[in-house]
Amino acid sequence: MIHRGIKDVKEEDGRPSNNHNPSNNHNPSNNHNHRNKPFLWLCADQMRSILAATSGTFILSWMLYELTGSKTAMGVLWLLSIAGQWAVQWIFAPLIDRWKRTTVMKLSETVRGMGYAFVWLMWIAGNQEAYVIWIGTFIGSLQIYDAAAGALLPKLVSKERLIRANATLAGGGQLVRVLALPLAGMLTGMFRPGVLLPWLMLLFFSCWGFTAFMNEPARNAKQGMTWRGSLHQGIRVYRDHTILYALALLISVTSFGVFATQSMYVPFVMDVLGGGPMDFGLFSASFPLGYVLGSLIVGRLKEPGPYMYVMMSAALFGGGLTYLLLGSTVHMAAALCIEAAAGVLMPFWNVYSSALYYRIVPEAVLGQVLAVRSLLTRAMTPLGIMYGTFCAERFGVPQLFITVGLLICLVSGMGLMFAGNAAYRSMRKRVPPEDKPG
Repeated sequence: MIHRGIKDVKEEDGRPSNNHNPSNNHNPSNNHNHRNKPFLWLCADQMRSILAATSGTFILSWMLYELTGSKTAMGVLWLLSIAGQWAVQWIFAPLIDRWKRTTVMKLSETVRGMGYAFVWLMWIAGNQEAYVIWIGTFIGSLQIYDAAAGALLPKLVSKERLIRANATLAGGGQLVRVLALPLAGMLTGMFRPGVLLPWLMLLFFSCWGFTAFMNEPARNAKQGMTWRGSLHQGIRVYRDHTILYALALLISVTSFGVFATQSMYVPFVMDVLGGGPMDFGLFSASFPLGYVLGSLIVGRLKEPGPYMYVMMSAALFGGGLTYLLLGSTVHMAAALCIEAAAGVLMPFWNVYSSALYYRIVPEAVLGQVLAVRSLLTRAMTPLGIMYGTFCAERFGVPQLFITVGLLICLVSGMGLMFAGNAAYRSMRKRVPPEDKPG
């Protein structure tokens, strides 16, 4: 689904990194990113996946609102999407590291393509009903591609280049969204669903071609582990690193607000801003455009050290302020600028938080842990969607944005204070006693 970019290593804790493995001598991760062909194919496949998912969400959302004109129907669409993501993450996430990541990616994209194939076949057969779009959305949400692709990245890129590689993927993905959303808006105005849906289906199925060139290294995961054992192993990492719980709390609360508002973006553009399909495409593209700029900034900054958590919390606080501003405007130009500003801020959260996971979590269980993170991220999203649907129907979309902005600012503001205090104490410990004031 289209939403503000809350995303959902090799070992760096002093344990051996298996450098004795002869296969590591020819590991493509030893090359620079621009010479690393498996990494480039991973980038290309993620761009393809984002293009297909972003365009597909846009087209299905517009089809449904144009068919029903109901905010409740839009809320149901998003609830079904989240339910599908929850189901597949809960059932398959703990087992993700038992299979090749490229295999998981191919199967995931194939299932998503089948969802759009279902809507297409029903549509051309004359069954143009809301339930058809809902079912297609649910099937299309049964994906674990992101967790598998995220777990594959440290296998293809050296640990010294993980932050830059992650920023490249994040920025490139948002750049695709910048192009995909106006393109989807233009195509929606030009062609009927019977033309657009098979194009989306083929985009998902083309994953089989891209993954054939990724040359995934051999896995180190334990083969005989049960579903329950795999789940416990992923949760155990969180118990060992309490900072991951703090990040999950911030993500969960923010996801509540993000999904509460994202489910009402089509009504916001149509009813509040008075726009059409192209306007919705431009508005949806504003955030990823800003995200590209933010990713360029993050990729060129030095790692902030003890102030990393301060920057991450400040990014979320700024995102809350943008919701307050969106709830106060009725002008399309202002809304575009506000949403772009939110995009500039978000890489300071996503890139640094992903880098922390890559460094803390052992590679053998990284897929499981990223999937658990995805579950925690989505823990509050059903409540967010229900709140957004209720608030928009009862009080209006602008009021929804304002309440969400206040919530995010409150929670991230508390995180900012704690992070700032911790960073201050950390810096004081580094100052020699004779140099401390007083």
